[in-house]
Amino acid sequence: MSSGPSNVCMAVSHPTASCLPPAVTDPPRIADQVQSLYHGLAAELAAETRGTPLIVTGHLHVLGAIESEGAERSILVGGQHAVPTTVFPPDAAYVALGHLHKAQAVGRDTIRYSGSLMPLSATEQPYVHGVTLVTFTAGAPVFEPIALPRPVPFLRVPERGDVAIDELDAVFKALRLDASLPHHQRPFVHVRLKREGLGPGFRSKVDQIADAYPLRLIEAKPAPATIAMAAPTADPLVRLTDLTPGTLFQRAFVAARDSEPTEAHLAAFRSCVVEA
Repeated sequence: MSSGPSNVCMAVSHPTASCLPPAVTDPPRIADQVQSLYHGLAAELAAETRGTPLIVTGHLHVLGAIESEGAERSILVGGQHAVPTTVFPPDAAYVALGHLHKAQAVGRDTIRYSGSLMPLSATEQPYVHGVTLVTFTAGAPVFEPIALPRPVPFLRVPERGDVAIDELDAVFKALRLDASLPHHQRPFVHVRLKREGLGPGFRSKVDQIADAYPLRLIEAKPAPATIAMAAPTADPLVRLTDLTPGTLFQRAFVAARDSEPTEAHLAAFRSCVVEA
């Protein structure tokens, strides 16, 4: 970020529930609380920012921004996944956002995610990674994207779709990588696996296969689970209070692993419930 000494930066960390001002509505509207936080801080800085550009930071999800599938953990703002752009002071010259990996403007040109500097998942292979030079002038700030060349290749294996774990050795071999490459020049690799045939310890098997090739494995991830939808019944509404913790655990297990939990899994879950 390029800024002169006359600029003021209002640095705000991720607004957890404990950081938010008290709610004035029941039930609480999280967006109102986050807006109150930002606008309140801006009001306190008003004397210092009069006539100078105000730079605001934020680490949160903003509505309308593009997320990277399977790459970013969900962070909750007081139990809510995302907030609108109206939470930020309207007179902010630049709102510098973090958390989402895709560089993008949200809502207006001056609200931006900087994005990651390199692909952190297979989803991010097509992104143009880099930095944005922000120059503050007498008028609107000027944004200049500067692309960063990738020092080594970032590969998705396979290029499209998913690969069975038993076919992974042949796929790595087909890459024809140069075995004489020093470690720091070896490509980074993201692997997408078919879910069929994967056991709980599949990652160690993938690591064993990858160790035989001149590459650096970043990610070995199963394809998303597909859950068959049952035909609607006469009363499709199921209340959360009607479900037991065991039922919820079983459904979550099936969604994550595409298989039913064993008795050992259920016993471990029951012991955790008893401790809680």
